[in-house]
Amino acid sequence: MSTADCETKRRILLTGSRTWTDTATIRAALAEQWGDGSAVLITGACPRGADAIAETIWREQGGHVERHPADWEQHGKRAGLLRNTEMVALGAAVCLAFIRESSPGATHAAALAERAGIPVHRYPHPEGGPAVSNSAPSTDQLRYALAAAARGWHVFPLVPRNKVPLKDWKWKECATTDPATIRRWWARTPYNVGIACGPSGLVVIDLDIPKDGQSPPSSWDLPGVNDGADVLALVCEQAGQPLPTLETFQVRTRRGGTHLYYTAPEGATLGNTQGEDGNGLGWLIDTRGAGGYVVGPGSFVALPDGTGTYDVIHAAAPAPLPEWLAERLRPAPLPPQRPVAVPLAVDRRGSYLSAAITAELDRVTTSPPDGHNTALYRASVALGQLIAGGTLAEAEVTGWLAGAAAQVGQRPGEASRTIASGLRAGANRPRSVPA
Repeated sequence: MSTADCETKRRILLTGSRTWTDTATIRAALAEQWGDGSAVLITGACPRGADAIAETIWREQGGHVERHPADWEQHGKRAGLLRNTEMVALGAAVCLAFIRESSPGATHAAALAERAGIPVHRYPHPEGGPAVSNSAPSTDQLRYALAAAARGWHVFPLVPRNKVPLKDWKWKECATTDPATIRRWWARTPYNVGIACGPSGLVVIDLDIPKDGQSPPSSWDLPGVNDGADVLALVCEQAGQPLPTLETFQVRTRRGGTHLYYTAPEGATLGNTQGEDGNGLGWLIDTRGAGGYVVGPGSFVALPDGTGTYDVIHAAAPAPLPEWLAERLRPAPLPPQRPVAVPLAVDRRGSYLSAAITAELDRVTTSPPDGHNTALYRASVALGQLIAGGTLAEAEVTGWLAGAAAQVGQRPGEASRTIASGLRAGANRPRSVPA
């Protein structure tokens, strides 16, 4: 895939007061964001004030405007807040806020953008002083992205102040070591740094610390076991093996945990594990390998469960992952492939249901290795609609989906969460079956 295919048009979210009258400030701010002219301006479609001024300027230059008018007739007083939520959820590279007289709607949109990890540039009206920005782009993340690429690690942008990839980016295909591409991606926005472990030849062990109020499960509720590092020490002791060498690349995470970077063994494909699920190492230990990524050093994350930077604490070259750990992390063989039994009536209605259910289960069992979870979610949504329509029982559907997930090697805990999420989504759109 070419780098051009990896990139989506840059989205500029704009929010502002209806009483905003200054054109010059908006024109100057938009000029800074124009780039090559392919960026999209997103507005709340207010007929006057900042939105109207910005739309006129952007279109005069030949730019595309994406408008999101509030549906006051349907939602009443909540329409503006709902519109703001939908606009922010679609994602943006930056939010430009032109707020005058403490406009509650524009203030709400800017606050939502900040919580979503979108950098917000606030511009006061000239009557209140010159334009200012509270989140000017930084070169730190670019420097760290280039340093990671120099080690042969494939990098890609994460949402600023967050841990997730940019919306609509296929990060697995796009991650690169090319300096020119990296400079272009980070040229205007302080994206956080994602490192794709598979193509980088890495296995990263994530030793976490408990969140406030989090207690260990009974199997790890032992003296001296307080965090992921303690759990790893106990795992090694129980296996009769030494701790994996700490003479390797190490990163301190935002909450005080540790990422230990190791080189993946040749000829083995080690995926991702979470806690004790499947072949996981234990409580507060995750691992990332093929198909996974980690937040790279130099990133700054501000989320409700913790704010901080990812800092290199030992810059040594990654050591080889110990053979016994590689064996421990190797996925268990899949169970024998058997069709998932769907006992239904053989009448016309039953035949219709059987075909629909079989198609969704086949969606899971025939999905590619990197698409199992997505396929499971979509199948759960579809069957969740039938549950909500009164056609199927939730317990039966959950069992069928769990069986399909097991056939493709999905970890039970992850599969259970995905199924539950998909069924909840499907319940919002009930679907019945003709008699």
